[in-house]
Amino acid sequence: MIASIVLIICVLLFTLVAFIITRAIIEKQQIIGRPPIPVAYFLLAKLLVVVNLTFLLLKGLNIDVYNIFTPVDYIEIIALVFLIIGTIVLLLSTFKLNKDLVFGLSSSENHQLQTKGIYSISRHPFYLGFIFILFSSCLLNPHYLNILAFLGAWIIHHFIMIMEEQFLSTRYGDEYSQYKKRVNRYLTL
Repeated sequence: MIASIVLIICVLLFTLVAFIITRAIIEKQQIIGRPPIPVAYFLLAKLLVVVNLTFLLLKGLNIDVYNIFTPVDYIEIIALVFLIIGTIVLLLSTFKLNKDLVFGLSSSENHQLQTKGIYSISRHPFYLGFIFILFSSCLLNPHYLNILAFLGAWIIHHFIMIMEEQFLSTRYGDEYSQYKKRVNRYLTL
């Protein structure tokens, strides 16, 4: 049952990515911006995410890999909760961003600062959603490579967030400063 739910969510995530890319191509919108950190690290972060998603897909396909331990039922349920919450957060932030979704720093003058909806509880809900999803992958498939990929992806994305915040501070000034005072980087409760 858990594998089936994981597979459905994996298909949903891959469909979302395909939709974002297809829409960007059709509408000739910018989807790749200037990386806020050196390109090699930026690409490494994306590759590490792919590693985690691959382990998640393996779980969804019920393909066994050598793990550090076999997750017991309650760990799999916790992982499933993280996966579902992460997917919901990712979807909400994707739909809120709409055409402002850019991987990297946007050069568009039409870019809007997002501060409402899901952005009122996290300055980076897109990344937060992915962190939850990647963490669930580690709980479901606790393999050394999966865990290292998660830690690497999180660390690099943390620096990406910091650099994006510097960019937004420069671009939006006091409006962004006030927003930073109200909303935490990861989660505001």
